[in-house]
Amino acid sequence: MKNLIILTTVVIVLVGVIIFIYSGDTVEAPTPTPDSTPSTSSGPASSPQSTPISEESPLPLPTVSGSKVTVTYSNSGYGPATINIKRGDTVVFENKGSFSMWTASAFHPTHKAYPGSDIAKCGTQSQAGIFDACKGYGPGESWEFKFNEQGTWKYHNHMQANHTGTIVVE
Repeated sequence: MKNLIILTTVVIVLVGVIIFIYSGDTVEAPTPTPDSTPSTSSGPASSPQSTPISEESPLPLPTVSGSKVTVTYSNSGYGPATINIKRGDTVVFENKGSFSMWTASAFHPTHKAYPGSDIAKCGTQSQAGIFDACKGYGPGESWEFKFNEQGTWKYHNHMQANHTGTIVVE
């Protein structure tokens, strides 16, 4: 009897997670803050510079504009796959693909690798400042996050978990 209750609970939780993931467009947009600001991209920066990356990345180089670096999301994933930034820099994740992008700290599905981040904080007052978009952003939209913690931070698209990247904050 105890095993049946546990199995039923697990099935209910899994169904809830699946419904949550596939209804991402109905999730309320995050409140803009200095650390976590959703925006719609209107084009490239006026004077882009390039940041060195590995030759493995087939996607465009990041655009640097002051303390902002752009990572592009396409149907094949994030590009460049790894970037180096300074503490306090902001990374803009632009969706240039055909599908929604929900950028979040590793590891799928909890999003707890970046300090203070946790998918459970989405939709709460604690959402501001976590490395989690907390919803899908469609083609042409973007989401940005300011990195205040030094370290190597892996991330993924919550809606396509095999699309990953790495931010190295010096």
